[in-house]
Amino acid sequence: MAANVLPRVIGLNQLADEVALADYKEARMFVREAHNVDIDTVGNVSRRLGQVSVLSGSGYHSLYSSQRGWLMMCYKDQLGILDPSTAFTPLVSMGSAYYTSYTEENGVLYVVNPIFSCMFKLNDYTVYPIGVPLPNVTPQFTASTSQGSLLAGSYGVTYSIVDADGEESGLGPVVQIDLPEQGCIIGTLFTLATGQTYRIYMTTTDGEELYQTAEFSASQSSFTVMGHEEGRQPATFGLEPTPKGHIIRAFNARLLIGTTDFVYFTEAFRPHLHDPAHGWVATAGFATMVEPVEGGVFIADKRGVKFYSGEDPTKWEVSDATPDPVVYGTSSVVPGSYFSGELAKYDSVAVWLSVSGYQVGLPTGEVMQINAEQVRLPNYVRGCSAYVVRDGRKQFITPVDSNVLASASVALDSSIS
Repeated sequence: MAANVLPRVIGLNQLADEVALADYKEARMFVREAHNVDIDTVGNVSRRLGQVSVLSGSGYHSLYSSQRGWLMMCYKDQLGILDPSTAFTPLVSMGSAYYTSYTEENGVLYVVNPIFSCMFKLNDYTVYPIGVPLPNVTPQFTASTSQGSLLAGSYGVTYSIVDADGEESGLGPVVQIDLPEQGCIIGTLFTLATGQTYRIYMTTTDGEELYQTAEFSASQSSFTVMGHEEGRQPATFGLEPTPKGHIIRAFNARLLIGTTDFVYFTEAFRPHLHDPAHGWVATAGFATMVEPVEGGVFIADKRGVKFYSGEDPTKWEVSDATPDPVVYGTSSVVPGSYFSGELAKYDSVAVWLSVSGYQVGLPTGEVMQINAEQVRLPNYVRGCSAYVVRDGRKQFITPVDSNVLASASVALDSSIS
């Protein structure tokens, strides 16, 4: 008696007719549903391993596995680190329980959400602001009619602060001071800051260009400018601190920050400073994805996905990549070696979840659909993704937060190798 051979399972299919799920000629078949199992690329079905409870309770969100070995996460409005042996260790209060985004560049870990931002330097648990912020109290500059050597005329005066690593802030507001002959300028209300220094910049007499005229320790709260040395021009004029947002990514020694209506980019090799006049691209409302690859950046909003090609954001060329909207929070960059075929030749690719299933963004700006003929999903509010290797099987796993009935919710994963 001939034995019946069960066709190999090649994945999930929600769209095909019942009679089209199995192809006995090719000895393969789809399944309508699959729960708590793994299906590999040759059709083997295996039971998934169980889970180990690490934390219980509600309010935990925004997990991130950092390159330095930390498992970052948030508990309500607290940002901290999860150590399975010692539980959750809070590091700082963010002020509100917003979903939080992370990225790393040159050994620095950056954290942002719409109302909070910070960074962690290499091997340091100290919470630092991103960049060097100006003091909350603005120094005051006033004219003095004696004791100086400045010529009579009008001067523009401003200041910056420099931290112990030599990083300089943006400039404060420029104040116009009118002086008589042999006058001087007195600066007061400088905030004391250990290990930092202040720089004072001035124009020449009745001039417009700023030049450094003094540098002094931030251990003193006042300083008098007696003359003008006309040193170097400021490198941070017109720049502001890195904006806050709901997405942050690193790209070619810059930071990219996704917000509502804009994706901001910081200055080249000055990732903590941003040019508000030119350092942005507009989006149609909420940016649901900002994902850099070697050839540019994929940016998504309610209109779909666009590809901004080029290494310099000031010279980006934009093209439409796909009209399918992206589920916020589900994108990640994955090594190309996780895939087979043509995708394996790329060092890395972007992967995200859309209404037509998983899509892959290539460094060329092209988008490949992984399972569009098999699934059709609701417009989920948000999700999160992780790519993992278990027992040699490489997977991209995405649980989602549904805005529809629970029966329509789904946790998807895709065995991509």
